[in-house]
Amino acid sequence: MNEAPPTVDAARAVRIMHAALVAGVVLAAGVVAFLIQSKRIPPLLPGGVATIVAALSLVQLVVAAGFLRRRIPERGIGEESQSYWAAPEHRGAAIVLWAVTEGAALLGLIGYFLTGALAPAVVAGIAIVTLAFFQPSHLEGPGQ
Repeated sequence: MNEAPPTVDAARAVRIMHAALVAGVVLAAGVVAFLIQSKRIPPLLPGGVATIVAALSLVQLVVAAGFLRRRIPERGIGEESQSYWAAPEHRGAAIVLWAVTEGAALLGLIGYFLTGALAPAVVAGIAIVTLAFFQPSHLEGPGQ
């Protein structure tokens, strides 16, 4: 009756979470691109709004890559990936980084969807690539 709770592989859980975030935003980008390119939905806002949305998305991406990325320390020498990701401060900082980066991509996609302009789509693409680059193995560093 007194069974120990199952242990969670923190490193695996973080990898799955990151993959789900990337897959979700890539799927959203595909749907938006299909709708815009197939002319199923006409632009709802004037093109001038696209520049504003693209700029806001780019600022959000710079905040993520420039400031939030620095909050995630590298894995210590000899430290296992599992113990590194089991630490709440590492996991929490990575989740905030991923959420802000994904938010930049989604904001760009919304701008593209509403205006049909290319600038927000380009920023969204850059944000998606950046999110994919921020995979757990890159964030934790070599740890050797």
